[in-house]
Amino acid sequence: MERIIGINPVTEALLNKEKNIEKLELYNGVKGEHIQKLKDLASKRNIKIFYTGKKIENSQGVAVYISNFEYYKEFDEVYENILKKDKSLILILDEIQDPRNFGAIIRSAEVFKVDLIIIPERNSVRINETVVKTSTGAIEYVDIAKVTNLSDTINKLKKIGYWVYGAAGEANIDYNTEKYPDKVALVLGNEGNGIRKKVREHCDKLIKIPMYGKINSLNVSVATGILLSRIVNI
Repeated sequence: MERIIGINPVTEALLNKEKNIEKLELYNGVKGEHIQKLKDLASKRNIKIFYTGKKIENSQGVAVYISNFEYYKEFDEVYENILKKDKSLILILDEIQDPRNFGAIIRSAEVFKVDLIIIPERNSVRINETVVKTSTGAIEYVDIAKVTNLSDTINKLKKIGYWVYGAAGEANIDYNTEKYPDKVALVLGNEGNGIRKKVREHCDKLIKIPMYGKINSLNVSVATGILLSRIVNI
C-alpha cells in the first residue's frame, strides 16, 4: 500500500478516480475549508475516514493510503499521442537523483504544459512519497515514461520533428536568445555531473542560463522552471 501526504497531493489523489484509495487519514484537530473539502471528496467516493493522534511529519495532518498505483506510462503508448501534435514540449531527465528535485520538476512541467517527462530506467530516482508530496499534486497530470536508452529515444523524437536542446553550463548559446521551434525536447542532467557525454552528443544544441553572481550554478529544478518558462513563451 502506498501513502500520499499533504493537502494538495491528497486532494489531487482523491480527484483521480483511477486511484483505488483505501482510506483517508486525518490528524485529530485539523480543521478548515481544505480539510472539509477532503472529507467531502472522500464521502463522494465512499472512502473511509480515520482519525489519528499521531501526526505524520510534513503531512499537514492529512494522508491517503492507496493500492499500488503505476505512475509510469509505456513509452510506445505516449509516443502515439505525441505523433499527433504539431506543437509539443518534452522534458528528458538524465539520471536525476534527488526526489525533491524530481517532484519540483514535475510541478514546473505541469505548470508549463509539458506533454511528457522521460527518464532512464536505471540510475534515476523512483517515484516515492517525497516526489509526490513535492510535486503538490502535479504528478496526477503529467505523463512520465521510463526508457532503457535515452540516446535511442532522442533519435526517435528527432525523426518525428523534435529539436533537442541540452542544458549545460559550458554551452555557448544563451537560452534567452534562442528562437525555439514548435516541437522541443529539453534535456537536463544529473545534479552533480550534468548530462552524460553520450546523451549530450545526441542533442542538436546546448543552451545555458547566464550567471551573474558569485555562485556559478543553479539547482536543476530551478533551472528547469526558468528554461520551460522561456520555451513556452516564444
